[in-house]
Amino acid sequence: MTYGQLSVLRSLETHGADHRSVANLISVWEVPFGVGTAQVMDAWLQLVAAHESLRTTYDLSGPSPTQTVHPYRPSGVAAVELAEDSFEAALRLAAESAAEPIDIESGQPWRAFVTTHQGDALHLVTVIHHVAADNGALRVLEEQFGLLLDGGTLGPVVQPLEMAQAQQEEPGSRSVRHWTEAWGQLVPADRDPDDGSERRRASLYSLEALAATQQLSEQLRISVQSVVLGVGALALSRLKRTEQVTLALMAANRLTDRWVPLVSSLNQFAPVTLTIDEEANPLEYLRAGYLQCMTAYMNGCYDVDALRTSLRQAGRQETDPTAFAKHFNFLGDVDAEPDAGSDLHTGIQWRPSTQRSGPNFHLAVATGKGILIGVGASRDYLEGNLPAVLAASIEAGLINIAKGSESSLAEVSLDNPWRSV
Repeated sequence: MTYGQLSVLRSLETHGADHRSVANLISVWEVPFGVGTAQVMDAWLQLVAAHESLRTTYDLSGPSPTQTVHPYRPSGVAAVELAEDSFEAALRLAAESAAEPIDIESGQPWRAFVTTHQGDALHLVTVIHHVAADNGALRVLEEQFGLLLDGGTLGPVVQPLEMAQAQQEEPGSRSVRHWTEAWGQLVPADRDPDDGSERRRASLYSLEALAATQQLSEQLRISVQSVVLGVGALALSRLKRTEQVTLALMAANRLTDRWVPLVSSLNQFAPVTLTIDEEANPLEYLRAGYLQCMTAYMNGCYDVDALRTSLRQAGRQETDPTAFAKHFNFLGDVDAEPDAGSDLHTGIQWRPSTQRSGPNFHLAVATGKGILIGVGASRDYLEGNLPAVLAASIEAGLINIAKGSESSLAEVSLDNPWRSV
């Protein structure tokens, strides 16, 4: 197993058997006009033939999970006729399919559909288990899918076994040692809670906030995502009246050219605990948070089973390396620019979720012409419209800090007069 695969499977144990569908990732890829349904199906099956992770089952019965790669055999890809020609209709189909768990112990770790309208192929819809792919892998698959539809061919591809072997040859003791020492700094309340209330997400899209974020990023020579994370932690701390927040960053672990095109799950949690001192200078606060993030990411590739053993030996009470209640995820590029009339531009767009386990707070960010800020939260953690309030507060904080007139965090206003919440 790769460290990423093992991390996903151990995380599923934390969620429990009733919540396995939380591991399902969905994609909707547009089919160019004139490409037939059979060609779309063939392109997907070529991807299955090329990437072993899409032909793998997992044995979870023993103390350490193992995997078996199966020879390629053509599989069924269903064609589903939609009542309307729209991306939203295809997305609904994906969400319905993703609500059902995927049996990774006896079957293929994916489902695929070609959506059609009046006989024309519109989209390839996929639902892939997180153990077989992460967001980086989905981008690889989408690019290769487009290449195949254009008549291109796939050359040799790197396989998960190669990474697993490389990780076995490299001692991971440094990262395990780092997290064993850092574990005592984590905020206990921000570990995985017993929170079964409904999750939902409030999102906004802001051109002004992206300009402000990029200004701060260039001025401080720090990453865009760390700027948003710092302001997000500030907004959350004020809303919840706390001075520290532990958030699990998502480490992609595609750190070398060799692993960038790997279709598998490389993601692991890299937690950071941010201390919000309202007397601190806003720019120094953001710079310090960036350094914390970089340290976490540099130690983001590790054996979760080895860490669990190390934590127990160190006498830690909380020893689950996958149990975090607060997540932060930088998603890269937005899937598409919002329509001109979308609520994302001037108000808030809400999205429901069937999820009842896992993080009770999830800050997700993507960028395009503007910045997409999504606050996912359980009703018990952020009641009413508080997810929307928090998203708007982050937008306001980014814009106001970039003005550079405040000498302390306490002076930074998070009030947002530009956004209808």
